[in-house]
Amino acid sequence: MGWIYAPYRLYFAKCSPLWENKGVAFLSGKKEKNHEYYSVIRLWKITEEQFYEIQKQEGKCWYNLILELGEKDGVKIKTITGCWIDEIQAPSEEYLKVIEKGLKETTNWDDERIRAYLKKFM
Repeated sequence: MGWIYAPYRLYFAKCSPLWENKGVAFLSGKKEKNHEYYSVIRLWKITEEQFYEIQKQEGKCWYNLILELGEKDGVKIKTITGCWIDEIQAPSEEYLKVIEKGLKETTNWDDERIRAYLKKFM
């Protein structure tokens, strides 16, 4: 389904044992006014049941907030996040490489643009 910019700021928080006890990605629960800090959201067409299964697998206690992001091609767009702004934690290099790879696949941006995009949120 592609990707969109969402009016929420990306940040990294918590300490994930899966990622060297470093931070993982969340979206702020507050709408961002500055377009410069909108987040790239990759879109996947899944069922409502799949959506809630993903939330369960990711950890409903961490990803306890559902954001409605509008519609695209008549399909409602939602994502999960959590409010952990008081637990900011830098991500691991390995985690950032996964995000960079996903951004490249999703947006076709070059490496320089991807690094500049992510640097805004560090």
